[in-house]
Amino acid sequence: MKIPAALADAVCLGTLEPPGPPPPLSDPEIEAALARPIWPPGRGGAVFDIVRPGESVCLVVSDTTRKTAADRVLPVLLDGLRRNGCAWTDMFVLVATGIHRPPTSAEIEQILSSPVFREFQGRLFVHDPDDEANLVAVGVTKRGHAVRLNRRAAEADRLVPLGAASYHYHAGFGGGRKSLVPGLADRRTIAHNHSLTLDPEQDRVRPGVELGALDGNPVAEEMLEAAYLCEPDIIINTVLTPDGGLAGVFSGELDAAHRAACRLVEKLCRVDIPERADFVVASAGSAPNWIQSHKALYNASRAIREGGRIVLLAPCPEGIGNERFRYWIKKPGIGEIFKGLRQSDEVLGQTALSTKTRGAAAILVTRMAQADIDDLGLETAPDEETAIRRVLDRFTREGTRRPTYYLMPHAGQVAPFIGASGRNPS
Repeated sequence: MKIPAALADAVCLGTLEPPGPPPPLSDPEIEAALARPIWPPGRGGAVFDIVRPGESVCLVVSDTTRKTAADRVLPVLLDGLRRNGCAWTDMFVLVATGIHRPPTSAEIEQILSSPVFREFQGRLFVHDPDDEANLVAVGVTKRGHAVRLNRRAAEADRLVPLGAASYHYHAGFGGGRKSLVPGLADRRTIAHNHSLTLDPEQDRVRPGVELGALDGNPVAEEMLEAAYLCEPDIIINTVLTPDGGLAGVFSGELDAAHRAACRLVEKLCRVDIPERADFVVASAGSAPNWIQSHKALYNASRAIREGGRIVLLAPCPEGIGNERFRYWIKKPGIGEIFKGLRQSDEVLGQTALSTKTRGAAAILVTRMAQADIDDLGLETAPDEETAIRRVLDRFTREGTRRPTYYLMPHAGQVAPFIGASGRNPS
């Protein structure tokens, strides 16, 4: 990130970047990771030994909103299974979409790699959270929430989800359990899970719902319990560097392998800071729309003090990103969003809530259409220099002559923490 001239009037506390990424994994290293899964005591077996010839295998992959490097892992996995006598014709691919839009054929090819995409023609399926014929009840959680998942996944002889572990602002971490809930769940199951984000009595986020938290986080704990109702035979989770390189592959039991992947996420994407700054200049990078750019806003907000400011560079070439999000963000105030979420629990409503609360401190530099900007309701500036000057002028009026700041060139992938707080995935 180039430092604008306007920042000469402020004090830089540092550039919040992850440590240097490890070299990308080779195919033999991927195969070795699949051959040495992470199991609880008493269990074992390589991923290639879990599937027996003749068994039906559901391979679950994430949609285009999650980069996972499945195109690197799947060819290695499939070659190993074929060497063990398994026929690819006994396998099928299921794209976990949650409530996202279905990916296009071209996008699925990009997710899988062209050779795998061609091999699985006729055996590629996209999850639909509203398709009653392809949903099945798998049980009820201790909180009384009925869980329904994709029928194809539940009825396959072997279930093998592939996902990517990453920080998530209310599930703690992505990957692992999230491949099933919300990835393969029906709309009501997803809504019930996301309802746990809100405090049942006050207009606030429920205590424990926190970035990087799995234990003590009711959203993450409910996801795991729901996923165990249709426990995968083995999971494969990748960890990517901020620039999309494949840094790690972890396979094994649903929770154990996921936590191992999360530990690497913390090494690559966590930045401990000694103090919060007056403002942050952050970039959402290539995030295509506001739904994805919101992650950069969320992370940047963790690095500013109360009353601090954010300059957010978020081009958003695809605009808002979801018309249902537009419904939520256009509500007249935060109280109305809380009220609406208690009547209809939707993750996009929670993204709108976070946008409203954290966006009040932000000045957005974007290429979104004016109609999208108006609906988003955030202050905008035509360029980065203007936005920074505006922030500095406000601090001057408030009596802060030399405000402090952080730079966050990859704000969507870097999570600031104060000191050593928030460590969880043991």
